[in-house]
Amino acid sequence: METKLPMVGILLLLFSLATLYAELSGDVWTGEGFAWDAPIMLFINSFRRPWLDALMILITQTGGGWSALIFGVFLVWLGYRRQWDMAAATAIGFLGAISLNTILKLIYERPRPDILVPLVVVDSYSFPSGHTITAVALYGFMAYIFWRNSRYNLAFLTMLWAALIAFSRVYLGVHYPSDVLGAVAVGGIWLLAMIVFLQHKASSR
Repeated sequence: METKLPMVGILLLLFSLATLYAELSGDVWTGEGFAWDAPIMLFINSFRRPWLDALMILITQTGGGWSALIFGVFLVWLGYRRQWDMAAATAIGFLGAISLNTILKLIYERPRPDILVPLVVVDSYSFPSGHTITAVALYGFMAYIFWRNSRYNLAFLTMLWAALIAFSRVYLGVHYPSDVLGAVAVGGIWLLAMIVFLQHKASSR
């Protein structure tokens, strides 16, 4: 038996995410910055260890280059189960998230942080975090599919992995916390849009 998300909850969450993004993007656009970005990054830096550095680099790859492989495997799994609507929504969500990230980075052109020595090399703009948008859109949708099929443990673990990817971007010194929060908002809005579309399509049958 499939479980659907309540529309009231979705709308409240959409409003919250849109408000968060509006607040963050407005300050990024005007170049004001955030007083809490640097302290959080410096606090996280105090936990850096060689083994944890290596682990975070591994985790962050699953929101970057490796995400395409995970996306492909998940599509094959959905195709095997003949869940064509889910497969199409996953593809739209994943490719749309990448496109959104590219457009938004070019709009805001926020430089990368120089607070910490970055542990990986990046050459694009900072706001929002592309790895985080991808993680929310891809792993968030995977979690939704697991949840609606009552696989709650898998749903929780998948969402936890998305959160670890988001954290890794700050840990590695390549994003401000505000970049990650902005990406969570954008990715969450995009994810919820896909969910609303699917649930509306299912209810209209």
